[in-house]
Formats: sequence, structure tokens, C-alpha cells
Amino acid sequence: MTSLPGRQVRGFLSLRKGRAPSLQGRRRVLAISVHEAGIIYRLKKLCISLTSQSDHPLLVLCGTKNKITNSEHWIPKLYFRIASCLLSCCDLKCRVFKNKLIFTKLSSCFCGIIPPVAQQLHRENIQRIVREALSLSKVSPSELSAIATTIKPGLALSLGVGLSFSLQLVNQFKKPFIPIHHMEAHALTIRLTNKVEFPFLVLLISGGHCLLALVRGVSDFLLLGKSLDIAPGDMLDKVARRLSLIKHPECSTMSGGKAIEHLAKQGNKLHFDFKPPMQRAKNCDFSFSGLQHVIDKTIMQKEIEEGIEKGQILSSAADIAAAVQHTIACHIAKRTHRAILFCKQRNLLSQSNAVLVVSGGVASNLYIRKALEIITDATQCTLLCPPPRLCTDNGIMVAWNGVERLHAGLGILYDTEGIRYEPKCPLGVDISKEVGEAAIRVPRLKMKI
Repeated sequence: MTSLPGRQVRGFLSLRKGRAPSLQGRRRVLAISVHEAGIIYRLKKLCISLTSQSDHPLLVLCGTKNKITNSEHWIPKLYFRIASCLLSCCDLKCRVFKNKLIFTKLSSCFCGIIPPVAQQLHRENIQRIVREALSLSKVSPSELSAIATTIKPGLALSLGVGLSFSLQLVNQFKKPFIPIHHMEAHALTIRLTNKVEFPFLVLLISGGHCLLALVRGVSDFLLLGKSLDIAPGDMLDKVARRLSLIKHPECSTMSGGKAIEHLAKQGNKLHFDFKPPMQRAKNCDFSFSGLQHVIDKTIMQKEIEEGIEKGQILSSAADIAAAVQHTIACHIAKRTHRAILFCKQRNLLSQSNAVLVVSGGVASNLYIRKALEIITDATQCTLLCPPPRLCTDNGIMVAWNGVERLHAGLGILYDTEGIRYEPKCPLGVDISKEVGEAAIRVPRLKMKI
């Protein structure tokens, strides 16, 4: 049994107080989402009493790739009923909110991503999990307005399970179907927690994605730049593994990105001079694989100098972590700075009230946030981030995306014939070439973080 500290519940309730979304009429959505990575744990149940002034219960079925201590999402005071089920490739959980929150998590002894095993577990358990959640919430499927499902992008085996099951529900209960784009769901989450009008700029940075896009509407995106190779979260995890931080007494229970952030606080970022990638490229694309290769060579060299074998902790590990984090932050900040300047130059963003939204797992890194604050202060923008629990993959964002589309009347299908999942799929209209051709020079800023 894993309990949630009262201060976490109170903190989130305080954050959300008085900021409930306002939509005309009731919107009840069953959302089924499948993403690409996950870890499985033992079956757990968690019941927390909450107070809600809403007379419309909220049903949320969701799953993420995060450990149970890092993956709770509390959404009180919603004035509509919504259900969301998110399957990563290795975990499944459900939530029910109606003055009480009941949490159930499917698990196994496997750790890591084993797609065939995840697919089998999902097939065997998804029906029971959804049935149990609907029963506990006392919400009948007939009360739902639509069923929303992530169909792109993601791991094919997991996407297939989620889509197949949701289409069965669509046919059984004769409900409209709303296909959801994973990145679109991330981008729109901020509108659940803050009053943000279109257009706004979004930076999505996570373990699997890194992109900059202008959000002009619920389903209207202009892609300004993306990672040409790996994502920043993936790189941080790989560096943490190369430094063997799982053996570090202070970092053994942390994810790779969290371990780097924690250890960097004790290090000197100036002890290693890692150059930010793509300094001569005047576009908004990102690259992290070359930097990772340089870091790997540096670690190998330091191991030789210190006379230790691979897998042992370097005395300079904290300094390397600090330098790595600083270099990544500077790279992300500079590309974001150019994106803001491009959008303002083309009158795509307000000159005085522009908003930059940062989401994804890496958005919880406070050092990177501070680097982005320097950029937004210099460009007179407002920086907004969803709560950390909503930055990472979660079912709530898919459910909210379904509500947004239902409210706007966009992408609601009454005929699902020919609907397919897409493991790889771009977001919106790609204008990154146009951004590069603009060749906007970014003013040098002192990154005093």
C-alpha cells in the first residue's frame, strides 16, 4: 500500500482552487490513450477522500510510464464528466473521482519496456480495469458523450490494443469517436489549468519528444522545429546510466533525468566545457546525439585518469552532471528564443502578451525552466507550465483533448471505418524550413542560472 502525503493533495487542491474549466453543458468523454514507454508495478489500491463543489462526478482512467510516487494527478472541481484511459507499453491504471479517488494499478515483475509482454497484459486486463472504474464511479457508459483515443504517435503494439478496445466500445454503445494526437494532448493541457487563449507557442520536451510549435487552435499547429535525432530526456537518462548514478547513494531511486538534476546542484558546470549543438544553424531544430557522444568520450577519459572501471562512480560525476544540464538548457533556450523572435517577426504571436507553454517530463527540470525564464523575460513573454504531474504522459491530458475537440466540434467521427493507428506522425504543418530560411540571429544573453 502506497499512501499519498496529505501535503501533496492539499498543494494540488490549492493550485486548482477557483480555476475549474467552464464549458457549456455537460461533456462526458471516455478517453483511451496508448503511449510508448512504461514500467509495471504490483497491484495497488489507493483511496483518498477529497471535497468537490461540483455536482458532476469526474471519471478518469489513466496510466503513465512513471513510478507510483511520481505519477499522481489530482483534478478537483471539474464541471463535466470525463473518463480517460491511458496505456503505456508496460503499465495500466485507472482512477475514479466522485468525492473519492480510487486508484488501481496493474503490474508485474518486469522492469523496462517489453512490448510483447505489455501488449499481452493490456489485452488481458483492459476490459476489467475499465469495467471496474465505471462501476466504482457509478457512471453508466450510456451517459458518455464520446470516446476519445490516442491513435498517434506511439508504440505500435500498444496503440493497437487501445484502438481495438475503444472501437469495440464505440460500436457497443453507439458513441462518437475522437482520435487524439499524443503531442496535441500535451500542448493543450495548459488550458485545463490556466486561462490561455490561442495563439501561443509550445515547447514539448520529454524522454521521447522535443519540438517547438505554434498553437493557433485546438487542431491547428505550425511546427517550427523538432529534434533531428534523440530527445533531451532520453539523453539525460543515457548519461545517468553511463555515470552509473543508480549506484550513487543519493540517486539510486531517481529516474535518470532527476538524478542528473539532483547531482548537478553539487557540481561546477564550468569544470567541463561542452559546446551546445548546432550553434551555426539558424533554425529551431534540436540535436542531442552528438553531444551525448562527446560526453561519453569525456566520461571514458575521466575513468582512465582516475583509474576506475566502467560502472564505478567518478569523483567528477557532479561536475559532469552540472555541465551536461547547463549545455542542454542553453541549447533548448536558444532554439526557443529564435522561435519567439520568428513568431513575433511574422506577427504570429502578440508583441506584448505572447505566451510560451512548456510541457513534457523534462519541463519539470527547474534549471531548464530558469533558462527559459531568462528567454521569456528578454522577449516580454509569459512562461507557463502545467503542474509537474500533468507534464508527463497521463490520461487526463487525453481526456481534456477530447473535451476540447468535442466542445469545438472538431474531429468527431460517427463512422470509424478505416481508422488506423500511426506509430509515427508529425504534428501540424511543418514550416521549419521557412524558419531556417529566415535565418534569425539570436542576441547573446547571459545565462546566469
